[in-house]
Amino acid sequence: YLEGGKAAGGQLVDQRFCPRIVEGELRYNCVGDALVGIIHKKPADGGISAVGGTGSFYTYYGPDEVKFKSLTTNFLERDLPKVMPALGLAAEPIPLWWTTDFILASPVGTPSEDEKWIVGEFNCSCVGISKCLAAYCQDTTPNACYTDISAEDLVDADKYGDIMGEVALKILSTGFSSSGPVDISSLSRVAKDDFGLYPQPGKPLFKGALAEIYVRSQPFGGSDKSSNGHRYDS
Repeated sequence: YLEGGKAAGGQLVDQRFCPRIVEGELRYNCVGDALVGIIHKKPADGGISAVGGTGSFYTYYGPDEVKFKSLTTNFLERDLPKVMPALGLAAEPIPLWWTTDFILASPVGTPSEDEKWIVGEFNCSCVGISKCLAAYCQDTTPNACYTDISAEDLVDADKYGDIMGEVALKILSTGFSSSGPVDISSLSRVAKDDFGLYPQPGKPLFKGALAEIYVRSQPFGGSDKSSNGHRYDS
């Protein structure tokens, strides 16, 4: 992040430390302006990071979970309409699939309606569908693939995909104009097969592309790949 300094794009975010991160953080999974799920991510004992592969514990909740009602209402109704304008992107749609990670900053014992939650990060560049994590390769599971995802988790993952499709169609159908064909002649196909990907619709209203990055210098092509080379939740 810092190599080359500011001139090379190096950057460091000066952000307050919230000691209650040891209790975990809440990840709000959103499709457009709709909350579709909440994940409580608790770091392993003695840690402060709850990213995948660190031994952290994930607990899944629906979007209407009552214990987080105050946070959810304040975020969706009061704060969310201000996010894109604050970033200078008022004319842009809210990202299709994105997350917000919240860390509780209030003292222990604070009533839920008075709690203050700090946004640790917004993510809309490499958001994963956590229900598909069983399909990504690690040192202990080098052959992980689509069939390692449980039937129950696949139902939830498909539900997210359907919602994303509906929101994407809405975005494309309201004022979207294509800039023309994209030259992909310099791209190389790395995936061994397309197992787990759904077939192209017979008569699609729009056509999109699945573009992925495979890092040849990294084991398995990166920390988010299935054994066939595709990203685990593609």
